[in-house]
Amino acid sequence: MEESINETLLLRFLDKETSREENDAILRWVSDSEKNRAEFRKLHQAHHFSNRHYLKPEIDIDEAWEKLNGVLPKVKKQPQLILPDILWKVAASVLLVVTGGLGSLWMSGHFSEQAQSAMIQLKASKGEKSQAVLADGTHVWLNSQTTIKYDALNPREVTLDGEAFFEVEKDSDHPFEVITASGMKVIVTGTKFNLRSFVGESFVETTLKEGEVLIEGADNKQLAQLEPGQQAQYNIGEKNTSVRNVSPELYSLWKNNELRFADISFAELVPRIERWYGVTITLDSLQKNNDRFTMTIKTESLRELLNMMQLTSKFNYEIKGEQVKINF
Repeated sequence: MEESINETLLLRFLDKETSREENDAILRWVSDSEKNRAEFRKLHQAHHFSNRHYLKPEIDIDEAWEKLNGVLPKVKKQPQLILPDILWKVAASVLLVVTGGLGSLWMSGHFSEQAQSAMIQLKASKGEKSQAVLADGTHVWLNSQTTIKYDALNPREVTLDGEAFFEVEKDSDHPFEVITASGMKVIVTGTKFNLRSFVGESFVETTLKEGEVLIEGADNKQLAQLEPGQQAQYNIGEKNTSVRNVSPELYSLWKNNELRFADISFAELVPRIERWYGVTITLDSLQKNNDRFTMTIKTESLRELLNMMQLTSKFNYEIKGEQVKINF
């Protein structure tokens, strides 16, 4: 084990008590050799079993590294040279599969034989949240059922399906772009913002915490330019954008395992509950329900949440595993 990575530091990491700088150091150490990964795996398993009465297992170390090995170039006769820098960029993109502290993060990728691209896909599963460090140093938090894709050789251009919070590494010479399924994209050079763009929803929501962002349509026409504390909602069907002042912290609470709603309808609330708890909700009808909800979810179970909602709304529910049925 390297001198700078001691057991105490790793245990602090497993307890989610380390700083970003310490996480980066552990990331580099784990990626350095199979011996280091084996040592980390052994300590992780011991830590999990010693705390299994209250910890949910988050990471399958073997499976995570099998995924990494599966995308590395295979050795052939007279192979095309793959630059070590490419492998490090991919490792940097993937390694938080092993070290992610918010949940499991699934990764897949593909290398061209000419090493002209190294496509990476990161995905947070239903009911989970994850975080990753992209090859350029940008930090990304992924909400439940969110997928991002990018080329490790061009990590400043990302496609998003879902919701993510971006802390973009500053680089004024190379703007960072996030492209959504609607064709709308957000362009920044270094900033912090939350972007919500689920396929099937009628809007794309961009909330700026720090810095400045430009929002462009599919035709590259500028739709809005945001300042900190502003939120833009792009209506996909009508292709127009509205901007309002908000408290940006409220729209990224989810990455800290907290969710807050303000004056939201039952229909708007259901898909968010499904993603948050990893369940599927079936409604018999919403025609007669015009109730709206304002609440904060922290550690409440699904049953506790539904009981809270029943205080102001008349409905019955039934929970069977991951299936929830609501009757009005």
